[in-house]
Amino acid sequence: MKKLLLLLLSSITLTLHAQEPQKGNFDYPITKKTSNPLFVEFDSPMYGSDEIGPLYTADPSAHVWTIDGKEELYLYASHDMAPHRGCDRMDRYHVFSTEDMVHWTDHGEILNADDVREQGGWGIEGFMWAPDCAYNPADETYYFYFPHPDYAPDGSHIWHIGVATSKFPDRDFKVVGWVEGAPSLIDPCVFVDDDGQPYIYNGGGAKCYGGKLRKDDWTKLDGDMKPMEGLVDFHEATWIHKYKGRYYLSHSDNNNFRDGNQMKYAVSDSPLGPWKDMGIYMYPTGVETNHGSIVEFRGKWYAFYHTGNYSGIGALRSVCFDPIEHDRKGRLQIVRNYGNPYRNKWPVIGSNRKHVTVQAEHYNDGGYHYAYFKHRDARPGNAPAYQPTDEPMGISTANGITYINDLTKGEWVRYSVKVKEAGRYDIVCTMATAADGTKFHLCVNGHNKSGEVKLDSSGWYPIELRGIELQAGEQYLDFRIDSGRLDFDRMEIISEHTE
Repeated sequence: MKKLLLLLLSSITLTLHAQEPQKGNFDYPITKKTSNPLFVEFDSPMYGSDEIGPLYTADPSAHVWTIDGKEELYLYASHDMAPHRGCDRMDRYHVFSTEDMVHWTDHGEILNADDVREQGGWGIEGFMWAPDCAYNPADETYYFYFPHPDYAPDGSHIWHIGVATSKFPDRDFKVVGWVEGAPSLIDPCVFVDDDGQPYIYNGGGAKCYGGKLRKDDWTKLDGDMKPMEGLVDFHEATWIHKYKGRYYLSHSDNNNFRDGNQMKYAVSDSPLGPWKDMGIYMYPTGVETNHGSIVEFRGKWYAFYHTGNYSGIGALRSVCFDPIEHDRKGRLQIVRNYGNPYRNKWPVIGSNRKHVTVQAEHYNDGGYHYAYFKHRDARPGNAPAYQPTDEPMGISTANGITYINDLTKGEWVRYSVKVKEAGRYDIVCTMATAADGTKFHLCVNGHNKSGEVKLDSSGWYPIELRGIELQAGEQYLDFRIDSGRLDFDRMEIISEHTE
């Protein structure tokens, strides 16, 4: 009887075990068809629990390697762990690859903070920030560079640029130390010139340094790193690419405490400057930070960056990419990551046209991420508050009015316009809300131009935004909901000089 009971209990245990649902797919490599925002379809463990959520990635470092005679794009990214704690909880670097920019392979985790402590004997938990990677054909080795802090003798933190090496681009990286003599700053970038000379850069907090690495040892400096001269409004995120014999240093600016980082660039005839500032190539994307890389792959140039357009949270970011072009003079053109006007028909304002009306339902083409952000059901546990959706915005018609209904906190909708003459314009929005405390703000090219605007619950009425400055040329307007919910019928853009 006792043996029979044990067998029965064993059977029940095996049956229960077999019925446990599998949580997440971590059988790397995993290949999926994915588009902006990238990689959120891949699984990630949540911090401190066995729950599974989207894989959040940031700080993309893109490189083209030739593997077995085939050209592939590899992308090295940092990982925002959820639930976030600012950027302190970043850990677990992943590497991705693609042959066609459509199907992406997640090769899995290649390094984390525990590895650094176990293999290198230094470091703390988290703080695995923006990395880079370089390939040395002389020793057929991939060098992975990463910023990571350690404890200083006085108990404070000091940043090192750690180095891990492997014979493969996507696995088996081992920590071999850090770059002695590099400034205690973040965001390493390693650029290999046509003659095989490697250069290293890092920076942060308005400081940018660059110098040579030894050709015979890519873990050591060849001389001191020096401040890069000529950069304007540098914040962090150094990246170097070369185009038609000239060197381009791209970086984020110090707009992060206002509307979010813009991406800028400078050019030089030398990889170590001096640099000439050339302005902006990407507007703010709706979250505080931005960090990018620029690379040519199969005859086309691409700009990689990150946004919060999937989570709606600035510390849970997702890598994105879009084409980028150099004009005939080598100048970088603004990355068009903001969609196109509805049915490619541009609303025009300025010069002889003093008034234009844009219906709210005529928002930009391009879909989710480019033209609008919409979310739906609340999510359980520690995941972000809402799931995004690529369904179109809700459109309703009542009493002869067609409008976007129920825009809620965190959602936004975008419109492109063509401005003939720079100046200040009044923008009158017809809106309604049934929720007390509903607020929104207007962004022009990613910049908050209105401050928070509060609605009252008195039905449809015009909201006047006076003196909004618009530059000449193609501009885009975002309406971003800060709290509550609202319905949006139309906007009118009016020259201030109209009687």
